[in-house]
Amino acid sequence: MRIKILIVDDEEPICEILKYNLELEGYEADYALSAEEAMNLDLSSYALFILDIMMDQVSGFDFAKQLRNNIKTENTPIIFCSALDGEDDTVMGLNIGGDDYITKPFYPPVLLARIAVVLKRTKRGLEKQV
Repeated sequence: MRIKILIVDDEEPICEILKYNLELEGYEADYALSAEEAMNLDLSSYALFILDIMMDQVSGFDFAKQLRNNIKTENTPIIFCSALDGEDDTVMGLNIGGDDYITKPFYPPVLLARIAVVLKRTKRGLEKQV
C-alpha cells in the first residue's frame, strides 16, 4: 500500500513537478489548485499535506487552520512550501501547526527527504495508506 500525499498549490507546474517526484519515490500523490478544491476531497485519506501559502481566496495558512480544527485531519502532518521566505512567515507556519516549512524554489530531493522525516517522526505514513 502506498502513502497518499495531497499537494495544494495554485501553480499547476509546481504541482506536476511535486507529483512526479513523489510518485518516483513510491508515494501516491494528488493535487488541488486551491484550498476550495482540496476541501471537496476526502482529506482524511491523506497521510501528509504540502501547502502553498499564497493562494487566491483561502490561503495555505487559513487552510491549515481548518485542517487542524477538523478531528479527521488535526494530526495529519503539514509541510508548507512557499515563496514567502521571511522568518516571520516560517514562524507563523510552524505556529499554526506546520510540521516543516520549505521555501520556493526548492530542490526536490530536499523536499522528499523532509517528507520522509516528517512521516517517520509522526508515523502517519503507517496509519494512512491506500
